Formats: sequence, structure tokens, C-alpha cells
Amino acid sequence: MMHLFAQPTLEATLNDTFDLYDDTIPLVHLDRVGPNFATMVASHVVVGFVLSPLELIRTRLVVQANSPAHRKYSGLFNCLTTIIAEEGVSALWGGVNLVPTLVYHILTPLFTNSIPLVIDRVFNINSADSPFLYNFAELALNTLDLLIRLPVETVRKRLQLQIQAKIPGKRYETVVETRKRPYVGMIDAIYRIIHEEGGLNKRLSKKTKENESAWYSNWKVRGLYTGLGMHLTTNMAMFVIGAVTNLQDEGDDW
Repeated sequence: MMHLFAQPTLEATLNDTFDLYDDTIPLVHLDRVGPNFATMVASHVVVGFVLSPLELIRTRLVVQANSPAHRKYSGLFNCLTTIIAEEGVSALWGGVNLVPTLVYHILTPLFTNSIPLVIDRVFNINSADSPFLYNFAELALNTLDLLIRLPVETVRKRLQLQIQAKIPGKRYETVVETRKRPYVGMIDAIYRIIHEEGGLNKRLSKKTKENESAWYSNWKVRGLYTGLGMHLTTNMAMFVIGAVTNLQDEGDDW
């Protein structure tokens, strides 16, 4: 909620400072999108960085053990004070979480807002003239966006769960299995996930392994794409809904 308010406010301030077009005008309608695109991405990065402690706290609270006896944090404020006491204030913004936070908040607005531009100016597809092609191009680019951003989000969540306490406190128990040895950074996390979790599940039968043909299993990146099937299903469902809606609109015109 804070991000939804702070980001547009900062973007509008930057646009006024540099005497740019109103940020309420869609980028696809601008002749020169570069300056407005830069202020939009910059506002997302700044606000995302400032509010990143709240994302860190949310992740820790969601993933911690359900049993009150095993919970490390009793609530938002307790989680904040405990992190500061055990890991230092720098753990809220810096450390291993800094790079993935910046990368994530750069890629998110970059892909989300560039998709309509690419469809309109690179593919030359207009939503009014070719609604089906437009929806198909949108599906393809959203899938590409997912394939790029999902590993970053996965690594970011993994690193947020790491507790590198300077002053040891109560053990942090989670509802999901976590790595015993901490990752030393974003690149190390990607390498370790591919090396340790890539490929097929060792517990699967030999027959099941032979029948498994998922590309992310064969390419050893399975661990980076947790939840990929659900996201792809959502994208496909939105495409089908859009296609059906366009067919109904064309039927009404007749």
C-alpha cells in the first residue's frame, strides 16, 4: 500500500523537476519515452529500496514456523527490533539483500511498462485493429518477463530468510526447508541452487525421470523456477479470457 502511494508521488516529483510530460499519460502515447521511462524506473528503485525492510519482515513472518512455541518473531515490530538487535541496522537495507532488491525493483517496472511499447512500436500491432495478435504478443512477452524475473524473486526470498546474526538469538524455524549454510550473495545463490537443486528430484522413480521432459529440469534450473507452472497457467488463463472477450465484442459489432 505504501509503495502504491509513494512511487507515483516520487515519479510525479521527478517529472516536475525535469519538466517532463505528466506521468498520467501512458508511455505508449509519448513521442520520446526515454526520460519518462527513466524517472519511472528510478522512482520504483528508490521506493523499493526504502521500503525493502518491510518486504524482509513480511517474508520472515510468513515463512516462520506456525507453532507459537517455535516462532522467533511475535509480530512486525518485534521482527524489526530483533533484526536490528541481532543483525544490525545494515541488515535491513544492505548485506546480501541489497543487490537482489535493486535488480528486482529495476526489472519489475522495466518489463511491465515496456511490454505495451514493444508490441506497439517494434511489432507494430494495434490492440484495436488486431486484438488477438496483440493478446498473443502480450502473452509471449509476459512469459519472457516471468522467465527472467522468477529466478531473481526466488533468490531474493532465499536470501531474505538468511539470518547472519552478530548476536545469536532464538533459532529461526521455518515451514519450508532452508539451506543450512548461508549463501554469500546473489550469484552464489544462483550457482548453489542450480548445482544442488537443479535437475530431477532424486526421490522420483526411474520411469518417472525418463518421462520427465520439462526444460527447466533438463537445463538444471528447476530450483530457480518454483511455481512456474502456476504462473504460466495464470498467464494462459488471462490470454483465453482476453480472446473470448474480443470475440464477444466482434459478435456485438455484427
